[in-house]
Amino acid sequence: MTEEEVYQQLKDKAPTGFRLNELIPFSYPVRKLKLDVLVNKQPDGSLVKVYSVLLRAIQSGFQSQQKLFDFLGLGQSDEFILRELFSMREKGFLDLVSEKWIVTEEGEKFIQDEKVLRIEDEEEFEFLVDGISGEIYSKKDIATEKNPLPKFLRSELKLGLKNPELLENRFQELADVYKQEHESKSYLISYGAEEIKMDINLWSNHWLLEYIPEKKSNEEPKLEVRNFQTLKLINPLSEKFNSEYRHFIYSLSNSDRPVFEELIKIVEEPIKFKTPKEDFSTLTIWETKQKFIETLKSAKERVLIESPWIKRATQEYIPLFEKLLKEKKRLIILYGISEKDEHDIQTLKRVEDLQKSHKDYFTLIHLPTHFAESKSKLTGTHRKLVIKDNDYYIAGSFNFLSFGKNEHQQVANEESMLILKDVEKKWERVKKEYSIKF
Repeated sequence: MTEEEVYQQLKDKAPTGFRLNELIPFSYPVRKLKLDVLVNKQPDGSLVKVYSVLLRAIQSGFQSQQKLFDFLGLGQSDEFILRELFSMREKGFLDLVSEKWIVTEEGEKFIQDEKVLRIEDEEEFEFLVDGISGEIYSKKDIATEKNPLPKFLRSELKLGLKNPELLENRFQELADVYKQEHESKSYLISYGAEEIKMDINLWSNHWLLEYIPEKKSNEEPKLEVRNFQTLKLINPLSEKFNSEYRHFIYSLSNSDRPVFEELIKIVEEPIKFKTPKEDFSTLTIWETKQKFIETLKSAKERVLIESPWIKRATQEYIPLFEKLLKEKKRLIILYGISEKDEHDIQTLKRVEDLQKSHKDYFTLIHLPTHFAESKSKLTGTHRKLVIKDNDYYIAGSFNFLSFGKNEHQQVANEESMLILKDVEKKWERVKKEYSIKF
Protein backbone atom coordinates (compact mmCIF):
# COMPACT_ATOMS: atom_id res chain seq x y z
CA MET A 1 0.00 0.00 0.00
CA THR A 2 1.48 3.36 -1.05
CA GLU A 3 1.53 6.50 1.09
CA GLU A 4 -1.03 8.07 -1.27
CA GLU A 5 -3.42 5.12 -0.78
CA VAL A 6 -3.02 5.22 2.97
CA TYR A 7 -3.58 8.96 2.96
CA GLN A 8 -6.80 8.59 0.98
CA GLN A 9 -8.11 6.05 3.48
CA LEU A 10 -7.21 8.04 6.58
CA LYS A 11 -7.54 11.70 5.61
CA ASP A 12 -11.17 11.83 6.81
CA LYS A 13 -10.43 10.13 10.13
CA ALA A 14 -8.80 13.22 11.64
CA PRO A 15 -10.01 14.31 15.09
CA THR A 16 -12.48 17.21 15.04
CA GLY A 17 -10.67 20.49 14.40
CA PHE A 18 -7.53 18.79 13.07
CA ARG A 19 -6.18 17.80 9.67
CA LEU A 20 -3.63 15.22 8.59
CA ASN A 21 -0.25 16.89 8.26
CA GLU A 22 2.23 14.06 7.94
CA LEU A 23 2.18 10.32 7.34
CA ILE A 24 5.34 8.46 8.40
CA PRO A 25 6.10 4.76 7.85
CA PHE A 26 8.49 3.64 10.60
CA SER A 27 9.81 0.60 12.45
CA TYR A 28 9.60 0.11 16.19
CA PRO A 29 12.21 -2.02 18.04
CA VAL A 30 11.22 -5.27 19.80
CA ARG A 31 13.11 -8.26 21.14
CA LYS A 32 11.87 -11.82 20.71
CA LEU A 33 12.76 -14.17 23.56
CA LYS A 34 12.35 -17.89 24.16
CA LEU A 35 12.86 -19.74 27.45
CA ASP A 36 11.87 -22.97 29.17
CA VAL A 37 9.02 -22.57 31.63
CA LEU A 38 7.15 -24.82 34.05
CA VAL A 39 3.41 -24.63 33.56
CA ASN A 40 0.29 -25.98 35.21
CA LYS A 41 -1.90 -27.34 32.46
CA GLN A 42 -5.59 -27.82 33.00
CA PRO A 43 -6.10 -31.56 33.70
CA ASP A 44 -8.59 -33.77 31.92
CA GLY A 45 -12.00 -33.60 33.59
CA SER A 46 -12.21 -37.38 33.98
CA LEU A 47 -8.89 -37.42 35.85
CA VAL A 48 -10.20 -34.78 38.25
CA LYS A 49 -13.24 -37.03 38.96
CA VAL A 50 -11.00 -40.07 39.57
CA TYR A 51 -8.91 -38.07 42.07
CA SER A 52 -12.05 -36.82 43.78
CA VAL A 53 -13.55 -40.35 44.13
CA LEU A 54 -10.28 -41.84 45.44
CA LEU A 55 -9.70 -39.08 47.99
CA ARG A 56 -13.27 -39.14 49.27
CA ALA A 57 -13.21 -42.97 49.53
CA ILE A 58 -9.96 -42.90 51.52
CA GLN A 59 -11.29 -40.06 53.70
CA SER A 60 -14.38 -42.26 54.39
CA GLY A 61 -12.21 -45.09 55.80
CA PHE A 62 -11.22 -47.21 52.79
CA GLN A 63 -7.53 -46.65 53.55
CA SER A 64 -5.92 -50.00 52.76
CA GLN A 65 -5.39 -51.05 49.17
CA GLN A 66 -7.62 -54.14 49.53
CA LYS A 67 -10.51 -52.18 51.08
CA LEU A 68 -10.21 -49.44 48.49
CA PHE A 69 -10.12 -51.85 45.55
CA ASP A 70 -13.03 -53.88 46.98
CA PHE A 71 -15.03 -50.65 47.35
CA LEU A 72 -14.27 -49.73 43.73
CA GLY A 73 -15.03 -53.28 42.54
CA LEU A 74 -11.62 -53.67 40.98
CA GLY A 75 -10.49 -56.95 42.52
CA GLN A 76 -6.97 -57.32 43.91
CA SER A 77 -5.12 -54.80 41.69
CA ASP A 78 -5.46 -52.15 38.99
CA GLU A 79 -2.42 -50.53 37.35
CA PHE A 80 -4.18 -47.24 36.50
CA ILE A 81 -5.52 -46.67 40.02
CA LEU A 82 -2.18 -47.63 41.60
CA ARG A 83 -0.32 -45.23 39.33
CA GLU A 84 -2.70 -42.35 40.16
CA LEU A 85 -2.54 -43.08 43.91
CA PHE A 86 1.24 -42.70 43.85
CA SER A 87 0.91 -39.67 41.55
CA MET A 88 -1.36 -38.02 44.16
CA ARG A 89 1.26 -38.87 46.77
CA GLU A 90 3.90 -37.02 44.70
CA LYS A 91 1.54 -34.05 44.41
CA GLY A 92 1.08 -34.02 48.18
CA PHE A 93 -2.59 -35.02 48.23
CA LEU A 94 -1.95 -38.41 49.89
CA ASP A 95 0.52 -40.04 52.22
CA LEU A 96 1.17 -43.77 52.80
CA VAL A 97 1.74 -44.78 56.44
CA SER A 98 1.92 -48.44 57.56
CA GLU A 99 0.34 -49.54 54.26
CA LYS A 100 -2.60 -47.21 54.77
CA TRP A 101 -3.45 -44.21 52.57
CA ILE A 102 -4.06 -40.94 54.44
CA VAL A 103 -5.53 -37.75 52.94
CA THR A 104 -3.21 -34.80 53.61
CA GLU A 105 -4.12 -31.17 54.15
CA GLU A 106 -3.48 -30.52 50.45
CA GLY A 107 -5.78 -33.44 49.60
CA GLU A 108 -8.53 -31.94 51.75
CA LYS A 109 -8.11 -28.66 49.87
CA PHE A 110 -8.54 -30.52 46.59
CA ILE A 111 -11.78 -32.11 47.86
CA GLN A 112 -13.08 -28.62 48.64
CA ASP A 113 -11.77 -27.06 45.42
CA GLU A 114 -10.86 -29.38 42.56
CA LYS A 115 -9.11 -26.51 40.72
CA VAL A 116 -6.02 -26.91 42.89
CA LEU A 117 -4.96 -29.98 40.90
CA ARG A 118 -1.75 -29.19 39.03
CA ILE A 119 -0.49 -31.11 36.05
CA GLU A 120 3.02 -29.70 35.73
CA ASP A 121 4.80 -29.74 32.40
CA GLU A 122 7.88 -28.12 30.85
CA GLU A 123 7.57 -26.26 27.57
CA GLU A 124 9.14 -23.48 25.50
CA PHE A 125 7.55 -20.04 25.76
CA GLU A 126 8.14 -17.29 23.16
CA PHE A 127 7.20 -13.67 23.80
CA LEU A 128 8.19 -10.11 22.87
CA VAL A 129 9.84 -7.33 24.85
CA ASP A 130 9.21 -3.70 23.88
CA GLY A 131 12.55 -2.18 22.76
CA ILE A 132 11.73 1.24 24.24
CA SER A 133 9.69 0.63 27.41
CA GLY A 134 10.78 -2.94 28.15
CA GLU A 135 7.17 -4.11 28.51
CA ILE A 136 6.34 -7.75 27.78
CA TYR A 137 3.86 -8.64 25.02
CA SER A 138 2.40 -11.75 23.47
CA LYS A 139 3.96 -12.64 20.12
CA LYS A 140 0.38 -12.77 18.79
CA ASP A 141 -0.04 -9.04 19.43
CA ILE A 142 2.70 -7.74 17.13
CA ALA A 143 3.84 -8.71 13.63
CA THR A 144 7.63 -8.62 13.48
CA GLU A 145 10.21 -8.21 10.71
CA LYS A 146 13.95 -8.86 10.54
CA ASN A 147 14.84 -5.57 8.83
CA PRO A 148 13.63 -2.03 9.63
CA LEU A 149 12.07 0.50 7.29
CA PRO A 150 14.23 3.53 6.31
CA LYS A 151 12.88 5.43 9.34
CA PHE A 152 13.14 3.55 12.64
CA LEU A 153 13.57 4.02 16.36
CA ARG A 154 16.57 2.48 18.03
CA SER A 155 16.18 0.17 21.02
CA GLU A 156 16.74 1.87 24.37
CA LEU A 157 17.17 -1.38 26.32
CA LYS A 158 20.70 -1.24 27.70
CA LEU A 159 20.80 -4.92 28.75
CA GLY A 160 22.58 -7.17 26.26
CA LEU A 161 21.11 -10.23 24.59
CA LYS A 162 20.24 -13.13 26.93
CA ASN A 163 20.97 -10.99 29.99
CA PRO A 164 19.05 -12.57 32.93
CA GLU A 165 18.37 -9.11 34.42
CA LEU A 166 15.89 -8.53 31.60
CA LEU A 167 13.45 -11.01 33.21
CA GLU A 168 14.28 -10.76 36.90
CA ASN A 169 11.27 -10.04 39.16
CA ARG A 170 8.88 -10.07 36.21
CA PHE A 171 6.96 -13.26 36.96
CA GLN A 172 3.52 -11.60 37.06
CA GLU A 173 4.01 -9.88 33.66
CA LEU A 174 5.14 -13.14 32.06
CA ALA A 175 2.33 -15.08 33.75
CA ASP A 176 -0.27 -12.60 32.44
CA VAL A 177 1.02 -12.86 28.87
CA TYR A 178 1.21 -16.66 29.08
CA LYS A 179 -2.36 -16.82 30.42
CA GLN A 180 -3.54 -14.49 27.63
CA GLU A 181 -1.95 -16.69 24.94
CA HIS A 182 -3.43 -19.91 26.37
CA GLU A 183 -6.87 -18.49 27.14
CA SER A 184 -6.67 -19.49 30.83
CA LYS A 185 -6.32 -23.21 29.99
CA SER A 186 -2.90 -23.35 31.62
CA TYR A 187 -0.85 -21.23 33.99
CA LEU A 188 2.79 -20.30 34.32
CA ILE A 189 4.33 -21.72 37.49
CA SER A 190 8.00 -20.77 37.21
CA TYR A 191 10.87 -19.97 34.85
CA GLY A 192 14.62 -19.55 35.00
CA ALA A 193 15.69 -16.03 34.01
CA GLU A 194 19.25 -17.27 33.57
CA GLU A 195 18.23 -19.86 30.97
CA ILE A 196 17.09 -17.72 28.02
CA LYS A 197 17.30 -19.93 24.92
CA MET A 198 16.77 -17.22 22.29
CA ASP A 199 16.97 -13.41 22.30
CA ILE A 200 16.95 -11.57 18.96
CA ASN A 201 16.34 -7.98 17.83
CA LEU A 202 13.36 -7.51 15.51
CA TRP A 203 11.11 -4.69 14.28
CA SER A 204 7.38 -4.03 14.08
CA ASN A 205 6.24 -1.77 11.26
CA HIS A 206 3.70 1.02 11.76
CA TRP A 207 2.33 4.24 10.34
CA LEU A 208 2.73 7.35 12.48
CA LEU A 209 0.12 10.02 11.66
CA GLU A 210 0.47 13.61 12.77
CA TYR A 211 -2.71 15.70 12.90
CA ILE A 212 -2.34 19.46 13.38
CA PRO A 213 -5.03 22.05 14.29
CA GLU A 214 -6.92 23.39 11.25
CA LYS A 215 -6.81 26.87 12.72
CA LYS A 216 -4.01 28.56 14.57
CA SER A 217 -4.23 27.53 18.20
CA ASN A 218 -2.11 26.51 21.16
CA GLU A 219 -3.19 22.89 20.86
CA GLU A 220 -0.43 20.35 20.32
CA PRO A 221 -0.54 18.06 17.29
CA LYS A 222 -2.26 14.73 17.86
CA LEU A 223 -0.38 11.56 16.99
CA GLU A 224 -1.73 8.16 15.98
CA VAL A 225 0.07 4.85 15.48
CA ARG A 226 -1.57 2.37 13.11
CA ASN A 227 -0.73 -1.13 11.90
CA PHE A 228 1.41 -1.03 8.76
CA GLN A 229 -0.73 -3.58 6.89
CA THR A 230 -4.27 -3.23 8.28
CA LEU A 231 -4.19 0.45 9.36
CA LYS A 232 -5.85 -0.62 12.61
CA LEU A 233 -5.37 1.96 15.36
CA ILE A 234 -2.94 0.80 18.07
CA ASN A 235 -4.27 2.62 21.12
CA PRO A 236 -1.54 1.83 23.73
CA LEU A 237 1.27 2.98 21.43
CA SER A 238 -0.74 6.01 20.27
CA GLU A 239 -1.20 7.07 23.90
CA LYS A 240 2.53 6.78 24.51
CA PHE A 241 3.39 8.85 21.42
CA ASN A 242 1.04 11.57 22.65
CA SER A 243 2.72 11.64 26.06
CA GLU A 244 6.26 10.47 26.82
CA TYR A 245 7.12 9.46 23.21
CA ARG A 246 6.19 12.78 21.59
CA HIS A 247 9.83 13.75 21.05
CA PHE A 248 10.36 10.77 18.72
CA ILE A 249 8.47 12.49 15.90
CA TYR A 250 11.39 14.88 15.42
CA SER A 251 13.70 12.03 14.42
CA LEU A 252 11.06 10.21 12.36
CA SER A 253 9.50 13.22 10.68
CA ASN A 254 10.33 14.42 7.20
CA SER A 255 12.63 17.30 7.91
CA ASP A 256 10.70 19.98 6.13
CA ARG A 257 7.37 18.79 7.63
CA PRO A 258 5.48 19.11 4.31
CA VAL A 259 1.71 19.01 3.98
CA PHE A 260 0.93 15.74 2.19
CA GLU A 261 -1.24 17.31 -0.51
CA GLU A 262 1.68 19.42 -1.68
CA LEU A 263 4.00 16.49 -2.45
CA ILE A 264 5.08 16.29 -6.06
CA LYS A 265 7.22 13.87 -8.01
CA ILE A 266 10.67 15.17 -8.84
CA VAL A 267 12.51 13.62 -11.77
CA GLU A 268 16.19 14.11 -11.07
CA GLU A 269 18.89 14.42 -13.66
CA PRO A 270 22.58 14.18 -12.77
CA ILE A 271 23.56 17.65 -11.55
CA LYS A 272 26.47 19.34 -13.26
CA PHE A 273 26.58 22.53 -11.26
CA LYS A 274 28.82 25.47 -12.05
CA THR A 275 28.90 28.79 -10.22
CA PRO A 276 27.26 31.28 -12.61
CA LYS A 277 28.87 34.52 -13.69
CA GLU A 278 25.64 36.49 -13.17
CA ASP A 279 24.93 38.26 -9.87
CA PHE A 280 21.69 36.26 -9.38
CA SER A 281 20.76 32.71 -10.33
CA THR A 282 18.12 30.16 -9.39
CA LEU A 283 18.92 26.81 -7.78
CA THR A 284 16.74 23.69 -7.72
CA ILE A 285 16.39 21.56 -4.56
CA TRP A 286 19.32 19.31 -5.34
CA GLU A 287 21.46 22.15 -6.71
CA THR A 288 20.86 23.98 -3.43
CA LYS A 289 22.00 21.00 -1.38
CA GLN A 290 25.04 20.50 -3.60
CA LYS A 291 25.98 24.19 -3.33
CA PHE A 292 25.60 24.03 0.47
CA ILE A 293 28.02 21.08 0.66
CA GLU A 294 30.42 22.86 -1.69
CA THR A 295 30.20 25.93 0.59
CA LEU A 296 31.26 23.97 3.66
CA LYS A 297 34.13 22.35 1.76
CA SER A 298 35.51 25.46 0.07
CA ALA A 299 35.04 28.27 2.62
CA LYS A 300 38.27 30.18 3.24
CA GLU A 301 37.33 32.26 6.28
CA ARG A 302 33.73 31.95 7.50
CA VAL A 303 30.29 30.45 6.89
CA LEU A 304 26.94 31.53 8.35
CA ILE A 305 23.96 29.17 8.40
CA GLU A 306 20.50 30.35 9.43
CA SER A 307 17.82 27.66 9.52
CA PRO A 308 14.81 27.09 11.83
CA TRP A 309 15.35 23.44 12.79
CA ILE A 310 18.29 21.19 13.57
CA LYS A 311 17.17 17.69 12.63
CA ARG A 312 18.84 14.36 11.85
CA ALA A 313 19.66 15.70 8.38
CA THR A 314 22.35 17.84 10.06
CA GLN A 315 24.33 14.71 10.92
CA GLU A 316 25.40 14.51 7.26
CA TYR A 317 27.18 17.85 7.61
CA ILE A 318 28.81 17.47 11.04
CA PRO A 319 32.06 15.97 9.58
CA LEU A 320 32.27 19.01 7.28
CA PHE A 321 31.68 21.32 10.28
CA GLU A 322 34.52 19.58 12.15
CA LYS A 323 36.95 19.87 9.25
CA LEU A 324 36.13 23.54 8.76
CA LEU A 325 36.67 24.29 12.48
CA LYS A 326 39.91 22.30 12.69
CA GLU A 327 41.19 24.50 9.87
CA LYS A 328 40.39 27.48 12.17
CA LYS A 329 37.64 28.87 9.97
CA ARG A 330 34.57 30.55 11.51
CA LEU A 331 31.18 28.78 11.67
CA ILE A 332 28.06 30.65 12.75
CA ILE A 333 24.75 28.79 13.14
CA LEU A 334 21.55 30.67 13.96
CA TYR A 335 18.51 28.47 14.61
CA GLY A 336 15.18 28.10 16.38
CA ILE A 337 11.62 29.43 16.17
CA SER A 338 9.55 29.58 19.37
CA GLU A 339 6.24 28.85 17.60
CA LYS A 340 7.54 25.43 16.50
CA ASP A 341 10.89 24.89 18.19
CA GLU A 342 11.37 21.27 17.14
CA HIS A 343 14.82 19.73 16.97
CA ASP A 344 16.31 16.25 16.99
CA ILE A 345 17.70 16.01 20.52
CA GLN A 346 20.64 13.72 19.72
CA THR A 347 21.74 15.75 16.70
CA LEU A 348 21.45 19.05 18.57
CA LYS A 349 23.61 17.62 21.37
CA ARG A 350 26.30 16.65 18.84
CA VAL A 351 26.29 20.19 17.47
CA GLU A 352 26.43 21.67 21.00
CA ASP A 353 29.33 19.38 21.92
CA LEU A 354 31.15 20.48 18.77
CA GLN A 355 30.61 24.12 19.73
CA LYS A 356 32.00 23.50 23.24
CA SER A 357 35.19 21.97 21.81
CA HIS A 358 35.68 24.83 19.26
CA LYS A 359 34.50 27.88 21.25
CA ASP A 360 36.89 30.27 19.52
CA TYR A 361 35.60 29.49 16.03
CA PHE A 362 32.02 28.19 16.43
CA THR A 363 29.16 30.53 17.30
CA LEU A 364 25.90 28.64 17.97
CA ILE A 365 22.89 30.83 18.79
CA HIS A 366 19.40 29.65 19.71
CA LEU A 367 17.50 32.67 18.45
CA PRO A 368 14.35 32.43 20.67
CA THR A 369 16.63 32.54 23.74
CA HIS A 370 18.79 35.29 22.23
CA PHE A 371 15.77 37.46 21.38
CA ALA A 372 14.20 36.94 24.81
CA GLU A 373 17.41 38.08 26.51
CA SER A 374 17.74 41.11 24.24
CA LYS A 375 13.99 41.91 24.66
CA SER A 376 13.48 41.82 20.91
CA LYS A 377 10.01 41.45 19.41
CA LEU A 378 11.33 38.66 17.21
CA THR A 379 10.66 35.12 18.42
CA GLY A 380 13.00 33.13 16.18
CA THR A 381 13.67 32.61 12.50
CA HIS A 382 11.90 31.04 9.59
CA ARG A 383 14.54 32.33 7.20
CA LYS A 384 16.84 29.92 5.35
CA LEU A 385 20.17 31.58 4.64
CA VAL A 386 23.80 30.59 4.01
CA ILE A 387 26.63 33.11 3.56
CA LYS A 388 30.10 32.05 2.42
CA ASP A 389 33.00 34.43 2.97
CA ASN A 390 32.34 37.50 0.84
CA ASP A 391 31.73 35.31 -2.22
CA TYR A 392 27.97 34.70 -2.19
CA TYR A 393 24.89 33.91 -0.16
CA ILE A 394 22.00 31.48 -0.72
CA ALA A 395 18.44 32.38 0.32
CA GLY A 396 15.12 30.63 -0.31
CA SER A 397 12.90 27.88 1.07
CA PHE A 398 15.48 25.10 1.49
CA ASN A 399 15.87 24.03 5.15
CA PHE A 400 19.64 23.58 5.27
CA LEU A 401 19.77 21.79 8.63
CA SER A 402 16.57 19.76 8.46
CA PHE A 403 16.03 18.66 4.86
CA GLY A 404 16.82 14.95 5.00
CA LYS A 405 15.40 13.47 1.81
CA ASN A 406 17.25 12.01 -1.14
CA GLU A 407 16.71 12.25 -4.87
CA HIS A 408 14.63 9.07 -5.03
CA GLN A 409 11.93 10.28 -2.63
CA GLN A 410 8.89 12.48 -3.04
CA VAL A 411 9.51 16.06 -1.96
CA ALA A 412 7.77 19.41 -1.81
CA ASN A 413 9.16 21.69 -4.51
CA GLU A 414 11.75 24.26 -3.38
CA GLU A 415 13.79 27.03 -4.93
CA SER A 416 16.76 29.10 -3.78
CA MET A 417 18.55 32.17 -5.05
CA LEU A 418 22.33 32.27 -5.33
CA ILE A 419 23.42 35.90 -4.94
CA LEU A 420 26.95 37.13 -5.64
CA LYS A 421 26.31 40.84 -5.13
CA ASP A 422 26.62 42.90 -1.91
CA VAL A 423 27.65 39.89 0.18
CA GLU A 424 29.59 42.03 2.67
CA LYS A 425 26.47 44.16 3.21
CA LYS A 426 24.49 40.99 3.87
CA TRP A 427 26.86 40.08 6.70
CA GLU A 428 26.41 43.51 8.23
CA ARG A 429 22.60 43.41 7.89
CA VAL A 430 22.41 40.09 9.77
CA LYS A 431 24.66 41.43 12.54
CA LYS A 432 22.59 44.58 12.92
CA GLU A 433 19.20 42.89 12.54
CA TYR A 434 19.91 40.35 15.27
CA SER A 435 22.28 42.50 17.40
CA ILE A 436 24.96 39.84 17.13
CA LYS A 437 28.73 40.22 17.24
CA PHE A 438 30.91 37.65 15.53
